[in-house]
Amino acid sequence: MTKNFDKFTKFSEKYDMAADGVEEDVVAFLKKKFPKAYKGAKKDIMDGGNDKNEKPNPDSIYAHIPETEDDKFFSSVEKLFKEKFSDEIF
Repeated sequence: MTKNFDKFTKFSEKYDMAADGVEEDVVAFLKKKFPKAYKGAKKDIMDGGNDKNEKPNPDSIYAHIPETEDDKFFSSVEKLFKEKFSDEIF
């Protein structure tokens, strides 16, 4: 089984995790909720020779989420959006 990037794309259309003022909060949330995935995405940045201060984006963190935790990822981010950004987005 492979990661469901189609589902991620549709999810991203509904919840713009890369929007100004949103991405930083989403990345901080994902760093706490999925630390291994965050570290994997950060390692990719470092291995690519990029700036050590560069932070992963939600897409790159999702790529490191184990398939068994995909549903947890989507429900957690959706809950974050409804609690934190509901006035701005919905």
